[in-house]
Amino acid sequence: MFHGQLVAIVLGWIIMTIVIEQSAPRMTFKAGDCTYNKSTFSNFTIQILKTKVMMDMILVTTLRQGLKAHLSFEFRLSKGKPYQSVYQHDMNYCALIKGSQESIYRRWFTSMLKVGNFATSCPIREGYYYMHGWTLDANYVPSFLYVGDYRIGGSFFYGRFKKQLNNRLLECSVEAVLS
Repeated sequence: MFHGQLVAIVLGWIIMTIVIEQSAPRMTFKAGDCTYNKSTFSNFTIQILKTKVMMDMILVTTLRQGLKAHLSFEFRLSKGKPYQSVYQHDMNYCALIKGSQESIYRRWFTSMLKVGNFATSCPIREGYYYMHGWTLDANYVPSFLYVGDYRIGGSFFYGRFKKQLNNRLLECSVEAVLS
């Protein structure tokens, strides 16, 4: 009798795990590209290998307080359609990495630290930084994102974010699919 109940409990747990994993949104990275200011970086490469983000950079100048980041999400339903802007946000990057506020961005950064060696305070000193094998955990996918194709952009800059590229230290774009 007890053995039968145990089997039923284990089977129920397995079924629930499969259902939960299938219903959680999954972000799959497809491709990435970056351009960088050569007076700030001597190298910045990003690759997507088996849906995981691989990034290497050599910082040749110290990044000071006041460093900002601009994040944008663009969405399309199918490959034939153009991307539409869904969400944009500017943030104080130094405050983010210091951890003064808990946010979705802070959780993403913390998960990146598990596979990388990013600085955790400003100023960010010269040196080699990397992130090898990062993927976005399903628990950290914002609920406002729909299933479909995405282009996720990130920029680092000082001052105000402008559409022109004249004040950017780094500009990256990653193609991804949310399924």
